[in-house]
Amino acid sequence: MNLLKTCSWPLATVFLVCALSINAQQIRYDRVDFQDNPEWPKVMDEARQSGKIIFLDGYTVWCGPCKKMEKEVFTRPEVANFFNQKFINVKYDMEQPGGVGVKNQYDVKVFPTYLFINANGQEVHRIVGAHTQENTFLDWSKMAVTPGRSCADLEQRYRNGERNPVMMFDYMLALRMAGEQKKETEITTNYLSLMGKDHFMDRTYWGAAKLFLKMPTSREFRILLNNREEIGAVIGQQEVDDKIYETIDAQIRENISFVPYEGNSFDKVAEEDLIIMLREGEFPKRNELLARALAAHYIRAGDWYDLAYMVDAALDFRLLDGYREYRKDLDFYAVAISKVALDEALLHKALRWSEHNCEYEPKPSERAVFLTTKAMLLEKLGRTAEAKEAKSEAAAAARM
Repeated sequence: MNLLKTCSWPLATVFLVCALSINAQQIRYDRVDFQDNPEWPKVMDEARQSGKIIFLDGYTVWCGPCKKMEKEVFTRPEVANFFNQKFINVKYDMEQPGGVGVKNQYDVKVFPTYLFINANGQEVHRIVGAHTQENTFLDWSKMAVTPGRSCADLEQRYRNGERNPVMMFDYMLALRMAGEQKKETEITTNYLSLMGKDHFMDRTYWGAAKLFLKMPTSREFRILLNNREEIGAVIGQQEVDDKIYETIDAQIRENISFVPYEGNSFDKVAEEDLIIMLREGEFPKRNELLARALAAHYIRAGDWYDLAYMVDAALDFRLLDGYREYRKDLDFYAVAISKVALDEALLHKALRWSEHNCEYEPKPSERAVFLTTKAMLLEKLGRTAEAKEAKSEAAAAARM
């Protein structure tokens, strides 16, 4: 049967339907359809002819996060559908000849880096790092083709003097996505410095505070802390309390892991202010946070006796109950003392923490670590037979 003779559709419509059908058949839904290390001039030609944005995956063969993205994100149907329709998808090994040129041209320094490049070769959007949670990567990528929301568009809007809260949130988020840490800090610090209590109770501004407020000793954080119930009544008390906890928690983690290097010294005044704030404050999990902040301070100052008595008190009064990392922290404290202490009293205290971990840790892999610490402390105390037994138990737990 001759379709063109029997169908009442106009000829142009038939061709259009056929073209759309062929195009639909070409779109993959099982994974993003990448061209692997193609010649860059040909990619640019394709972009000019099609009018599409180039999506460039900059990877290396040894990059674990790159492989994680390839396996967990680029195989999602919703991601494949969007990317295969909207972009020219290419990937380059940044350590191979073809990739090195692109890497240098667009100043790629970390992997993975994802670039969105227009037909003129201009970078319009950038995402750095692996983002596998829910549809985060897809949502951020959609900004590249949404008028006014790409990194380049937001930068221009900011230069033009626009400062509305929705635009500012997108701009600060774009800077974070692109790995522009220095510029993000500068912009967010200036923006948050203008906020007062009323801003915290406005959802439009709260989003920026929730994502970008990082300094627990800043003026803005004290506004949040001093008005937590009033702000919580509008925003939601649990959400506000979570933000307070997460901000202080992040600072304590940074304090305890701080490693000085040239031009970078520890801010002792900020730490003192944080401890004073925790001593005087009234909010959920305050005692836990204070105990951990003091522990970080004592370790850095080498006040091992103060550390030991504080950790004992935290354990006895169950100040760390509910803190998901508390056994790892106890192990960290025990190891710290084992490396410096000659006093048996201190070693016995550290051994007590280690034995607590070994008794209550259900995961074999974690228990193996804690048993290794226990063995080290027993050796320090001259209890060789018990140390040998702990090592054997650690090896057995590691094999489980």
